[in-house]
Amino acid sequence: MSNISKEEILKLVKEISLDKDESIFSSDLIEDIVIKEGHVQISIFATKDNFQILEKVGKKIEKTLKKSINALSITSVLTNHIESNQVDQKDDQVDQKDDNESLKKVKNIIAIASGKGGVGKSTLAVNIAYSFLKQNFKVGLLDADIHGPSIPHMLNLEGKPELNENRKIIPFDYKGIKVISIGFLLNEDQPVIWRGPMVHSAIKQMAQDTDWGNLDILIVDMPPGTGDAQITVSQNLPLNGAIVISTPQSVALNDAKKAIGMFEKVDVKILGIVENMSYFILPDGSKEDIFGKDGGKNLAKELKVNFIGSIPLDKEIRLNSDLGDPSKLEEKYFDEIVNSFLKNSKLKI
Repeated sequence: MSNISKEEILKLVKEISLDKDESIFSSDLIEDIVIKEGHVQISIFATKDNFQILEKVGKKIEKTLKKSINALSITSVLTNHIESNQVDQKDDQVDQKDDNESLKKVKNIIAIASGKGGVGKSTLAVNIAYSFLKQNFKVGLLDADIHGPSIPHMLNLEGKPELNENRKIIPFDYKGIKVISIGFLLNEDQPVIWRGPMVHSAIKQMAQDTDWGNLDILIVDMPPGTGDAQITVSQNLPLNGAIVISTPQSVALNDAKKAIGMFEKVDVKILGIVENMSYFILPDGSKEDIFGKDGGKNLAKELKVNFIGSIPLDKEIRLNSDLGDPSKLEEKYFDEIVNSFLKNSKLKI
């Protein structure tokens, strides 16, 4: 991104042609312009009386600036509390269609989610993406875990993304898998301390402004938990469904149940449950149920969703994740999960 200033952005905004009903907007209503890590956020003060018009103005600002400046994302947000969230349905449908233009050649978008961190969500996302690839599917991988992006490390990818001639982000490539992550935009030890709107903007722009091309399946490594970031992904991407991962432990299962409840509220189908760290294989070949037994399987039965596989505590999984090369994993745990998923899901892949 070029070193554009707030003053230059404000000048461009002032030159935007407004319709008659939009003339209530003036540059005085811009509370702040934030430029950070290639992302631009414009905060517009709105009231319950003018938010519908300013919503349209904000989208016009986004579209105009995208043609004028080189940024990874440009987002407008309304900053005042709004009592009504109703917007013109026709305009909203058109905007949503435009937003997802880069995803129109993606047949299926699957979220990999968990109710809490540390249960193996990214490990599952990376390894099933590679398993799909081995079965000759065209695969993409979106790391939407903004505050803990681990996909670049797990695939041994580094560098900064570039834009193509259509100003779309060119994804990185791992043996044929198209990959994008906020981790490519940050130093490895740099924490993400953005506020909510910047997080939402980054997630949406990584998904919608990446040149994914033709894909059979796009795997989305979701942020852990059930907060605003998770809802942003669920409501702004045309998800076909979600796979939820948990350990057998009761605490993790309770959080997994919350994640499933969140998806149900935003009308995202649960495609299956995967249990990680199911057991540990002792030197004599026997199994030790360190975190409990059959917790994920019982949860799937309780909620009437598919149980699509389990993954043991295996040092080889950890080693290959640290080395950044899932292709070296000889065990078939993730292949079995993908085969079970394909057998039980009704997706057109």
